[in-house]
Amino acid sequence: MPTLLCNIKIDSQEKYELFKLSLSDLLGLFSEYHIKIRGAYLQECVEYAGELLGGDIHLYQEIQGSDWVAATLEMLDHVKSRSVFLYFEDHMLTGGKKRLDKVLVDFDKYGMDYLCYSFFKASQLEVSNLLPLGVTQREMFHEFSLSAQSLNLIEKIRGPHGYYTFSLISLISIKYLKEIISSENKLYKIYNRGVVSVITRLFPYPRYRKVFRAINNILSLFRTMICIYPPSSPFNLEKIWFESSLPIGADWKFAILKQELFANHDDDNGAYGESLIKRGLYPLDACSLDTNCTEGLNSVEREIFMDEGEIFDCTYYSHKGRISCVPCVEINVVDGNVIILYQDSSFPLFVGETRLFYSNLGPVIQCVKLSKLKIKIFDEAF
Repeated sequence: MPTLLCNIKIDSQEKYELFKLSLSDLLGLFSEYHIKIRGAYLQECVEYAGELLGGDIHLYQEIQGSDWVAATLEMLDHVKSRSVFLYFEDHMLTGGKKRLDKVLVDFDKYGMDYLCYSFFKASQLEVSNLLPLGVTQREMFHEFSLSAQSLNLIEKIRGPHGYYTFSLISLISIKYLKEIISSENKLYKIYNRGVVSVITRLFPYPRYRKVFRAINNILSLFRTMICIYPPSSPFNLEKIWFESSLPIGADWKFAILKQELFANHDDDNGAYGESLIKRGLYPLDACSLDTNCTEGLNSVEREIFMDEGEIFDCTYYSHKGRISCVPCVEINVVDGNVIILYQDSSFPLFVGETRLFYSNLGPVIQCVKLSKLKIKIFDEAF
């Protein structure tokens, strides 16, 4: 059975709450839990994980946190299973524990090396376009072999942006993960924010990744690499197909899910409507917001008039691909009387009363008697 491997940074209350919820969903599914936490909430997270997982947990708080690649490689030396599930707190289980358990079992049963378990709608490969790659069809996923020929076909199937041959959100064999990490674990890792900013501006995505690859091919002769992200970040590991430096002849076995397993809470990753926020499934506690939720956000104010019995839907989704703050709507009753229907609850509002709601969770105004309302929509896009 795969092992859960976690090396993450938790530095906010929101991330801490996501950590508690997403980790509890995975209880009992893995043979071992290897965990390292960084950030302001590390103590709270370590205590929670210890209480939740008991004797199955292996902690690595003594390992340095400035170099994610080196630290994770050290953690892997203690993992006994054939494969690992790379855990990140902001991806929530949507497919159910039973289906996930079956995927975990089948991944090892069929000797798979890589499976991206989240961003299902944003995937650059899906079961419907795998046929040219020599697909093998399984119950939970379809599989193909990564080879020089398949890489060439992937470029043709998915175009220049292509498919990531490694994404962090993955179920992955120890052999494949060590191969990836070892190729990135250079003695000297250079990160300069100014240099990265200039290159990414001069060469729009994905061209800047080709530029960094060309530079690093030369620097590797000196056991050195230039990083797109700080070395403490895991994102330097992620690779588009043309960045792959793996031995192609190793016959790596890739899996593509047939159904969604996980979804990110705030990131569409290029596929509008992918995130839980866009689906109206997050925040999980619809009534937890207060005026702090709108702090620092600009708003647009509108005035509406409603007749008795009239219905007005205040649903609003930000079109941003990644959302830092969930959009909200503030409803103020200037005159009249209304009821707000919201997440299976109802909230009566009378003259002079104001209430705040998450706009992506579908608040609906039901007018009780002739009313005048002021509505403010808060969104980081404004």
